[in-house]
Amino acid sequence: MKHTILLAVTGVIMGSVSVFMGIPGQVEPLFWLIFYVLWVVYGVRVRLELPVRRMIAASTLAGLLCGSIQVVFMEQYKAHNPWYAEHFDSPAQQLATQFLGQGIMLGFACGMVVGLVVRWRLKALGTPAGE
Repeated sequence: MKHTILLAVTGVIMGSVSVFMGIPGQVEPLFWLIFYVLWVVYGVRVRLELPVRRMIAASTLAGLLCGSIQVVFMEQYKAHNPWYAEHFDSPAQQLATQFLGQGIMLGFACGMVVGLVVRWRLKALGTPAGE
């Protein structure tokens, strides 16, 4: 459980940075990619048991946390991310659903990929991954 919570803090970091500083659309995926590469290194280094399940859970939680922070601080998000202005014409409820849905779905998908990579690396190193 501690690994899941530790990794999910990524969502709090990304949500806070996007809300209070702003992250251009072209740069945000790069930040997430860097975090996920670090997740792979962490997962292999600590020899995570059940890496696919843990990474899916952690990444989905990170996406949910990121989206939640963006929803709670919607006005600050709008002020610091003017490049997303075309999306802000939608009602607040629709924007909230989009932020949360996108965070959860992308978190799940990225967590699966990262978990599979960690499992593959652990197998290549001869460490049982538990799955």
